Amino acid sequence: MTKIFKAHDKLIREIFEGDYQFEIPDYQRPYAWTTEQTGELFDDLYSAMQETRDSGVNNQYFLGSIVLIKNDRDSKSSVVDGQQRLSTLTMLFAVLRTVMPDAAEDITDFLYKKGKTSLGDKNEYRLTARKEDADFFRTHIQEPGGIAKLVNSTDKLKDSRLRYQENVKLLLEKARALPPADLTTLWQFLANDCSLVVISTPDFEAAYRIFSVLNNRGLDLAPIDILKAQVLGQIRSTASDVESRTYAQAWSQIESSLGRDAFGELFGHIRTIYAKQKQRATLVKEFQEYVTEYNTPINLIDKVIEPYAEVWGFVRNKDFEATEHAETINEYLSWLSRVNFKDWVPPALVYFKRFRQNPKLLAAFFQSLERLTYFLLVTKAGINERITTYATLTSEIESITFNGDVTSLKTLRLTDEQKRDFIAKLDGNVYVDLPNARMALVLRLESLLRDPGVQLQDAVSLEHVLPQTPSNGSDWLKWFPDEEERDNWTHRLANLVPLDRRKNASASNYDFPIKKEVYFRGKGIASPFMLTQEVRDKSEWTPALLEQRQKHLLETLKTHWNLANTPNSGTS
Repeated sequence: MTKIFKAHDKLIREIFEGDYQFEIPDYQRPYAWTTEQTGELFDDLYSAMQETRDSGVNNQYFLGSIVLIKNDRDSKSSVVDGQQRLSTLTMLFAVLRTVMPDAAEDITDFLYKKGKTSLGDKNEYRLTARKEDADFFRTHIQEPGGIAKLVNSTDKLKDSRLRYQENVKLLLEKARALPPADLTTLWQFLANDCSLVVISTPDFEAAYRIFSVLNNRGLDLAPIDILKAQVLGQIRSTASDVESRTYAQAWSQIESSLGRDAFGELFGHIRTIYAKQKQRATLVKEFQEYVTEYNTPINLIDKVIEPYAEVWGFVRNKDFEATEHAETINEYLSWLSRVNFKDWVPPALVYFKRFRQNPKLLAAFFQSLERLTYFLLVTKAGINERITTYATLTSEIESITFNGDVTSLKTLRLTDEQKRDFIAKLDGNVYVDLPNARMALVLRLESLLRDPGVQLQDAVSLEHVLPQTPSNGSDWLKWFPDEEERDNWTHRLANLVPLDRRKNASASNYDFPIKKEVYFRGKGIASPFMLTQEVRDKSEWTPALLEQRQKHLLETLKTHWNLANTPNSGTS
């Protein structure tokens, strides 16, 4: 049988100084990493470098995998998967060359292999961007002096080129903030202690098949298959046939009950509960390393996987049952599930597992967890800050002396300064500044303004009552003649209303009476949203009205999340 692919774990210097010339094919999408992903990569590298330096142990740091089309006779490699990572690493090399002039020559080798100009040779670039960006990437990033050109450019860039500029500026800022000794250590760590798994195959069909397996949602959770084989294999080697079959059936029942995707997520959450840090190696490796019960597989299933799987089912389905407080608990779970990250899940599982028999405690905990989570969402805390915060919370919950009293969990408290920051963000331009939070915030307000027990319908979109671009001669410009005041109100909570599936934004720029007619077209037809119905009751939409409405909405959220400052105290 012909081997269709090769996979090798290679150090960064083996890749960028070795037999590779990466080319991004034209069918690939434009470079798309934002400053959030780029900043996360830099912070992770720096954090891992510090850990390695402080421990004195050179642990290899895994940066993920790339999929290439490459044959053994040619150094050129077509990148099927890995464009974002390779491009960002190249930008990081260029930035380090800029801030480390003494190492510039060595770092340049990671950007291109120098040609012998006297013989008419050209430089061989380690990475060639897509055809439409290749010259720009080479001139502004890979060539000496290119970074300065890019940072100082006043051209109106867009798409990949804008991403290049934004990410280079961020990397340059972060690198310049480090002392020279740390820069040198970071460069050496990146080159000598960081690795990528390079998967190569000679043809596109095979490469695409591998790419699909790595990225397909249904197959992405292969680590659970490896762990299953290892855990059940250990049981078979030490237990009776009857016991082995019993645990094999138990494993299958848990996976079937949760579903394959959710079961795979559970292993990631369990790893986080034990590791209390961001995943740096493969899930299988870190699960084996951190989950102490891994070496006693029966205990692993009985005391870890099975009980956590049960509470994970409650958490993700929002269907906990109890004689009291169940509806409240499930409501908080539903609002937690609306945020765009799941870092809150591990402490939720630990608390749920430990105090499942006390619904009153659960209700109080999830109320506080919702507040903390929305604080982190609204203040746009980075992934590393979130993981650290929730890891600390998990440790507090695991404390032997902890009796479930939420008020004793310091991590759930917000200082007065944090409360002020939270309120300021809620009172700001949430539509523009908080794209990941705006829908959840508006719907949370909607839920708080409704009568208890009234079911909430999901919105399809958010509409600006005062249009973003009002027409000349419209009532809007009469009500908001001052452009600065108009801009101040356009994207704030008071001016946003949810629309359901029967409505659309076709009236977005119309005057107020026509806009209301579109929102409430037809006799007896009203929006299912209280926030939207309130618009219908107004005869005009003025700065004074918006100021009053904003104050009311903000007070609603402040009351719900207990954001009043604490007298003579820094926490609450």
